[in-house]
Amino acid sequence: MNSEVKQLAAMRQLLFSLERELGLDDMNQHEKDIFYAFHTLAAQQSGEKFISSESVRTYETVRKMKHATYHRAMKRLLDNGVIEHAPQRKSGLYQLSANAEH
Repeated sequence: MNSEVKQLAAMRQLLFSLERELGLDDMNQHEKDIFYAFHTLAAQQSGEKFISSESVRTYETVRKMKHATYHRAMKRLLDNGVIEHAPQRKSGLYQLSANAEH
């Protein structure tokens, strides 16, 4: 187990470094979890541009997040231009903004 914990610590340090390089270090952990969920869901939806809030809400790293925390994090991602509402929609469907599609 000790060796596994060392590997995990090294992976965490690598993730931290990459997040800093990409400018994600300003996000809190909840925002990062939602951001990563968007990227994973977008990759799984070949050709589909929009992601439903329900898909994000039920994603593995997001589903245990408290309701208010989820909505605060979504609002901050929207306000910071990381995600956008789908055209002619105010809620329910979102897309990664062009600058968030690293």
